[in-house]
Amino acid sequence: MESASCVQEDEMINRVKRLTCEPRDASRLRIVLLTSGGHFAGCVFDGNSVLAHKTFHRYVVRAKAGKRQSGKDATGKVAHSAGSSLRRYNEAALRKEVQELIVSWKSYFDTCVCAFIYAPSKNRQMLFDGDKTQSVIQACDIRSVPLTVHRPTLKEAKRVYSNLTQLHYEMECSTTDETLPHGESVTSVEESEGKKKEVAVDSKESISNLSVSLELLNNNEEVKNEEVIIPSSKKETTPLHEAAKSGNAQLTLELLEQGLDPCIKDARGKTPYLLASDKEVRNTFRRFMALNLDKWDWHAANVPSALTKEMEESQAAKQAEKDAKKKARAKELKKLKKAREKEENEKEKEKAKAQPSQSKTSMGQMANRTTSVPGLKPKHQTPQQFLIEKEEERQRKLAEEREKRAAAAERRLAALAAQSAGTSGAAAAANSVQKAATDDNSCSCCFTSLAGKVPFHRYNYKYCSTTCMHLHSEMLQDD
Repeated sequence: MESASCVQEDEMINRVKRLTCEPRDASRLRIVLLTSGGHFAGCVFDGNSVLAHKTFHRYVVRAKAGKRQSGKDATGKVAHSAGSSLRRYNEAALRKEVQELIVSWKSYFDTCVCAFIYAPSKNRQMLFDGDKTQSVIQACDIRSVPLTVHRPTLKEAKRVYSNLTQLHYEMECSTTDETLPHGESVTSVEESEGKKKEVAVDSKESISNLSVSLELLNNNEEVKNEEVIIPSSKKETTPLHEAAKSGNAQLTLELLEQGLDPCIKDARGKTPYLLASDKEVRNTFRRFMALNLDKWDWHAANVPSALTKEMEESQAAKQAEKDAKKKARAKELKKLKKAREKEENEKEKEKAKAQPSQSKTSMGQMANRTTSVPGLKPKHQTPQQFLIEKEEERQRKLAEEREKRAAAAERRLAALAAQSAGTSGAAAAANSVQKAATDDNSCSCCFTSLAGKVPFHRYNYKYCSTTCMHLHSEMLQDD
């Protein structure tokens, strides 16, 4: 007696028939969500077609440590390095991105039949922590992935979905000792074991979306030679169209071997080859064309040319030669780079050796070199050179001041001589001239024009500089 948990044969057939008759109008979707080690991949499938997909990757696991930063922090040893801070930030950012994506896919989850989720250990918090994401995901039937999942990528999500939606079965072969005669030799037993198994297959109940295992096809000539009846649909889309569109090369080859016509066009007027976006699927059509050149009208199937084994070997040899040249070129560039770096290091060492000898040059020569061209300063100055330049600049300013003082003294002496030699009227005229000159827009000491300058004021006098101001005050005190 069979247990209640086992599915009866009739019920299984009815389930498969319901699956094959499902409408492909985005009303019965299936979603695959994979997340692990900072990687996330999500896909929305309508049959074998991908309606939407998204992948994320963040640096959350330290190399060769094998643990998330939040798990490290939970042990009580909180690191404060730059890498740990970056991993904490990336973990929070990844959680936010995934939750925002799930909320944006709410319309897909509302029409979803079931969602296959792979999120080991604490990765489930990424999907179920938020209130919004939890309500969105739990609106549909959640199932775990009963397969080994590698790094979550778009290709891995497609592989998982392909394995989940394929049906594989094996036929039991039971041989008992009662059926064998007592006097039969070992060779006759081996021959009886090697006989082909008889399998009754009803062609009317053949299902288009099932991929028959290769072992069954190899062991049963009845299944291989039997013509597969495909139910016609309004859109005239065959399982070969679906297999080519989904990128399943193995299923495409099996359907071609079963006799499906690659010349049939769908509602949009496209053959299965034109729907194949994967190069391996297109090569499958071309390989089958090379082996069965007269079986179909390959021009009507839009298959451009046959792909023989010799052509593939030639292409592989050309690609290998191209890769070898590329590798040799990269190796040569690496050698040139090392030689250039070595040459630069030697030049730097020579400069470092020559620098102490240059520093032994006398300070007087360096000062003469800098003062020979006015306004020109060397690129690299020692502290002694800087002090020498400062001292020279101070001496130059003092010399200019002395010249101004001498000129003012000469004018003062000339004014005194004119005052003593002339009459009082002449002195008054001179004073009036000096006053008029002072009242004008000119310096009261050196009588330089103040046009375009901001003058220094002292009482009612104007000066072009502080030097003139001090000199004029001394002149007034002497008078």
